[in-house]
Amino acid sequence: MNNTLKSFSIVTVFSVLTRLMSFLFKIWMSRSLGAETVGLYQIALSVILLLFSLTGSAGVVLSRKIAAAAARGDTARQNSLVTAALAIGGGVSLGVLALLYACSPLLGHIFADERCIPIFLIMLPVLVTSSFYAPLRSWFWGRKKFVHFSATEFADELFKIAFALVITGGAAAAIGGAQSVALALILSDIPSVALVAFLYFRSGGRLARPRGGKELVTATLPLSAVRILSSLSASLTALVIPSRLVAGGMDAALATAEYGRVAGMALPLIMAPVTVIGALSVVLTPDIAELAAEGKYAEIRGKLQMSLLFAAIVAAAFFAVYAPLGTELGIFFFGDAGAGEFVSAGAAMIFPLALTQVTSPVLNSLGMEKVTLLGCVCGLVCTIPCIFLLPSVIGIYSVAAASGIALTVTAAVGSIALARRLGGLQGAGKAVIVCLFSLPLSLLGFLLRRLLSACTGEFLTILLVALPIAGLLAAFLGVFGIVDIKAFFSMALPSRADFTSVLAKRKRHERKRQRKRRVSSAC
Repeated sequence: MNNTLKSFSIVTVFSVLTRLMSFLFKIWMSRSLGAETVGLYQIALSVILLLFSLTGSAGVVLSRKIAAAAARGDTARQNSLVTAALAIGGGVSLGVLALLYACSPLLGHIFADERCIPIFLIMLPVLVTSSFYAPLRSWFWGRKKFVHFSATEFADELFKIAFALVITGGAAAAIGGAQSVALALILSDIPSVALVAFLYFRSGGRLARPRGGKELVTATLPLSAVRILSSLSASLTALVIPSRLVAGGMDAALATAEYGRVAGMALPLIMAPVTVIGALSVVLTPDIAELAAEGKYAEIRGKLQMSLLFAAIVAAAFFAVYAPLGTELGIFFFGDAGAGEFVSAGAAMIFPLALTQVTSPVLNSLGMEKVTLLGCVCGLVCTIPCIFLLPSVIGIYSVAAASGIALTVTAAVGSIALARRLGGLQGAGKAVIVCLFSLPLSLLGFLLRRLLSACTGEFLTILLVALPIAGLLAAFLGVFGIVDIKAFFSMALPSRADFTSVLAKRKRHERKRQRKRRVSSAC
């Protein structure tokens, strides 16, 4: 089997399982705790994620440098870089933690709903645990140990869900639903960090004298700025939208619940394509960095062409289903029609989201982090007027407008820069055709939904609409030669050489076992 496809399959399986568990957890939260509680939790979490941008942004740079050191067989440098990242992240996070706890009386000026403050204070220690967790996982990424890299993320999600279920139903439930989940988030980080540390040392990683801290910080600054701006945008949205809705006459609790529906229910569903496209980016990032170092830009263009087409297919499939079936999906998953209506209204943002997921990792792999930063700044500039002005006009749907505009601008900046660097974006025409084909597919979905919804439940409606859409999309890709189905299966399925290699390994292993048995018998 092709090595890239094999690695992609591993990352995809774990990513899908992780996102599925996270999605089910959000369903449980929305159904058990209510939209208002989800809103409080999401608002506090958005600020935590902003702070994490200060302490945990070195992952991409660290993994790239680990990969370079591993290619040279320089184990000492790998250990020194990881230790330096741990020291920097730990020191910064402890400083931020102390500062915020000391200034906690002033937090009322940040949160429109003061009920978010105790949730935020409970969550704060996650900055410290994450600053240890992230560098160790980046070591696995740089070493291309994708099983360890993905499995630790999946385990982290399982720990969080398990602790949340136990704590919210136990003695801690008295402190409130959102605070209980926040406490579970902190406690679940302890076994997560312990697991990734155990795997790190067992796989050969060690702590050493920290070196390379300055180059890590220097190379990370543009990406840190990107993460800070992205988190700032999310935090601004979480803080401003509810306050603007309240200023427009909406009750504060209702405004928080509206934001909870969007951030905790609808947006995770809209972001589902990121799971699959992001898995491809994880695998291709070190490959593209190696090709760039060797000056093999023709191969880079080929990988980018494949990535663009793949992202277009995924985005087209999700849009064609989400646009007509948003309400049914919201009711089926969350028991909330309002969240589903937002999914339908915001389905179009899947296209720029998918494009951004492809272009940003390629830009970073080519050393064009400043372009990534420029795109993020342009997106944020477009976001700010939307979140301040649009709530009075279109209410909570201003979140979809702001996010869609920001993603479109960011994707456009990245695409233009890549086209200039690589001499054009090969295969972009096919990707555009696939995206355009999703429009008639979605119209078909609206027609089928209208015919079926009156006589079938949500699940059957979703199934009977989604299956024809998927089938027609697959037929379109094959009939018009957009995807070579035969070539795909020849690459995806194990070849005779793969089977021969596996059998040879088994024979060698068996011979070793027999020799050990003979030695043991002789003794």
